[in-house]
Amino acid sequence: MKSSKLRDFTAGFAKFMEVFMWIGDALLVIVMITAIIMKDALLEMYSTDAAKLSLRTTVINAESITEANLMPLIIVGGIVALALISLTAIMFRNVNLIFKTTNQESPFAEINIKRIKNIGYIAISLPIIKLFSNIIIGFIARDVTIGVELSEVLFGLIILCLSQYFAYGASLEKDVNGLL
Repeated sequence: MKSSKLRDFTAGFAKFMEVFMWIGDALLVIVMITAIIMKDALLEMYSTDAAKLSLRTTVINAESITEANLMPLIIVGGIVALALISLTAIMFRNVNLIFKTTNQESPFAEINIKRIKNIGYIAISLPIIKLFSNIIIGFIARDVTIGVELSEVLFGLIILCLSQYFAYGASLEKDVNGLL
């Protein structure tokens, strides 16, 4: 397939986002290690009223965070964030590779179908991971707000359906090539 500026831009942007996500993962690991090393200072800082007032979260109420559960919440939250950022980076990598591949061969290449399926599975797994992490965090903090972003699930299902269309297109392309 002939190269296109739109595909080239999208591939480049996806690569930028992939690298950005991996850098975010690395920085998050550094922050988590620093938080664990400086646990006492962090707990002392959190025990002041000013720190409690400035803490914002969408999963649990700030009032339910205590000195006893602060570090477990940081560790669980960090691990979940690492997983979500890593999966997003992998999703962007697949997007980049799809567009790079289509500049050299058919968009219906078998590898592209696998990449599209991977994007769909990852998109569906993200809200599921968020749901389970909210439940775990809720047990730790003894307060929880649970919700699922159905648009993320729908996005994943749409991508999986598109992968079926690409698989059908690949079989048609194979049949046409067999006739020539």
